[in-house]
Amino acid sequence: MSFVQKVLAAVDQGDLTSAQALLQKAFQQDTDDDLYALAEALNQRGISDQAALIYQHLLDKYPQEDILKVNLAEILVSNNQMDAATDLLAQISEDSPAYLNALLTSADLYQSMGLYEVSEQKLLTALKIAPQESVVQFAMAELYFTENKFQLAITFYEKLLAAQITEMAGISIHERLAASYAGTGNYEQAVQQYRQVQAALLNTDNLYNYARLEYELHNYSAAKRLVQQLLQQAPDYSAAYVLAVRLANQQHDFATAVKMAQLGLNYDPFNQLLYQMGAKAAVQLGSLATAQQLLTTGISQVSEPGALIMQLSDLFLRQNDHTANLKLLDQYQTTLAQEPRYHWNKARSLFQQEHVDDALQEMLLVYQTYQADPNYLRDLIQILQVVQKPQLLKNALQKYLHYVPDDSAMVELLDELQFSDEN
Repeated sequence: MSFVQKVLAAVDQGDLTSAQALLQKAFQQDTDDDLYALAEALNQRGISDQAALIYQHLLDKYPQEDILKVNLAEILVSNNQMDAATDLLAQISEDSPAYLNALLTSADLYQSMGLYEVSEQKLLTALKIAPQESVVQFAMAELYFTENKFQLAITFYEKLLAAQITEMAGISIHERLAASYAGTGNYEQAVQQYRQVQAALLNTDNLYNYARLEYELHNYSAAKRLVQQLLQQAPDYSAAYVLAVRLANQQHDFATAVKMAQLGLNYDPFNQLLYQMGAKAAVQLGSLATAQQLLTTGISQVSEPGALIMQLSDLFLRQNDHTANLKLLDQYQTTLAQEPRYHWNKARSLFQQEHVDDALQEMLLVYQTYQADPNYLRDLIQILQVVQKPQLLKNALQKYLHYVPDDSAMVELLDELQFSDEN
């Protein structure tokens, strides 16, 4: 057995220390062709540092072999040694047999640095040299996909599929094409691509995206099946619980919606959306205590609980628990001072506790925000009737009736005010 073979055997057994020692002996006794094959094999196994040592060893002996420069540069790029990689690639001339490989590696280098325009120029040059080369087409597609230029990416992914190429570099072309179609808003085409791949071969992100698209297309049974499969594979996939809650709500299965929200929060206790959706489903179910518990827990967990606080405030108002509502809003006054709904909700409880002047003050603070909202105007009118502000009351009534002209009680109240003015 050659030392090259012994190196590979040691690597496959996980004995990297022995592999390193055996590599030094391979440098001394094995042929350069065998060493090159060893470097390729190590690179494929992810043992890139040792592969780089071999390429450098061979490059020292054969400094004109450009393919060695390209192979070494690829490893340097993956190790974020951009300057060293650039120096190697710059040594390769346009008439070199390795020039196309150098262009592809250079494109990868500049893409890693976020220099997408430079990367694109390298790939366009490669495309002129080898317009039918699948590796080049794939690189073009991946660059445009990374830049969210989905329509351009679609063009190249479709060329690959037309050539019967469904996978490259461990990436499913159908999956990429599906994501690209989704990025352009063409959900039906995206789903068609996902359906070309066995669901068992989809990773968790792809399963989620597939399920979300089926949901957007109202294919709820398919979406539910995919979510179930996803959660079997990855029970801690937080976004899947959000989709599961949405699916349950769509079917008016509020008990399941609450259950899925609670399960998801066991894995992700900082997911504000699950608290919100779970509490909303609990209210639909009539389980106000569960809704309150979810919202209270969420307020203590998330970094920006404003939306949860207001949802809990709405719940207290629903229960006519104005003492609890005012206590909550006072506790978070600093957090919510710039939230218009805070002042409206506070005014409603102040009014019910007969703090009418304070209620009116809170309502007027947000008049500009809510003056086109009939519900707000109705609450304002109720307060203005008590504080005896006839002109403000008349203005509020006129504005309200502009939006709800067939409210007979309000029409009658405005008529009474106008009759009083006339007499």
